Amino acid sequence: MSGTRLCLRIPSSARAPDRGFQTEPNRRAFTLLEMLVAMALTSILAGTLYACLHSAFRGRRSVERALGPMSRMAASMEIIRADLASTAPPRGILAAEFLAENVEGNDGEPSDVLLFHRLAVDQVETVPPSPVVRIEYAIAEDDENGEWNLVRRTTVNLLAPEAQEPTEETICRNVLSFDVYCFDGTDWQESWDSTVMGDVLPLAIEITLAVRRDDDDSDRGRDEQRAYTVTRVFAPPCATPPEQGSGTTNSFAGGPAR
Repeated sequence: MSGTRLCLRIPSSARAPDRGFQTEPNRRAFTLLEMLVAMALTSILAGTLYACLHSAFRGRRSVERALGPMSRMAASMEIIRADLASTAPPRGILAAEFLAENVEGNDGEPSDVLLFHRLAVDQVETVPPSPVVRIEYAIAEDDENGEWNLVRRTTVNLLAPEAQEPTEETICRNVLSFDVYCFDGTDWQESWDSTVMGDVLPLAIEITLAVRRDDDDSDRGRDEQRAYTVTRVFAPPCATPPEQGSGTTNSFAGGPAR
């Protein structure tokens, strides 16, 4: 047994592959030219996408600049409409005046003042609650940026033993003019004072609001700036019509002649 050698035959299929003589599949990498072409195509696509997005965002900014003043004016007119719809008549136990003052600003633009009283709605914070609230609309200059804004001043508690400071809120910014006309049944009046007009409200109130465009230069004067202008006519529900047989007409569709 000691002189006998054992020979183990291993099948060729079970042998380890000879890496030195085995042929592998042909594997190619990207050449420098192919990489440059791919980078050029990617750059072209990225530039085209950037140009499209830039145009889209620029159009969006233009639309926002155009619609911004219009939306502000629409919201302001809606606030004024809601206040005038609840206007209290200037007579009775709690008689209160209705004033429309024709004011000319420093640059010659209309800066009228509208002051009236409306019925209080859910004024739970007032002790005791006041049945009417004083509302004043006017143009005021912003101390921070020098812009002219349309402000709404509200005095809630008119029954307080001491005069109360009104609460001021800005309802429209960058206002160029605020013009108020009142219709008495025959003509449009530039001003109105119910204390000298027989304690009556005007049949209609025309309000014209001009707001500076957001893309305009704010360094120019208010009369030289481009503006959006909106005009609305409101009819107070408690307005007293003119006496019958006076020969007057109640048509005010045309607005005041300027």
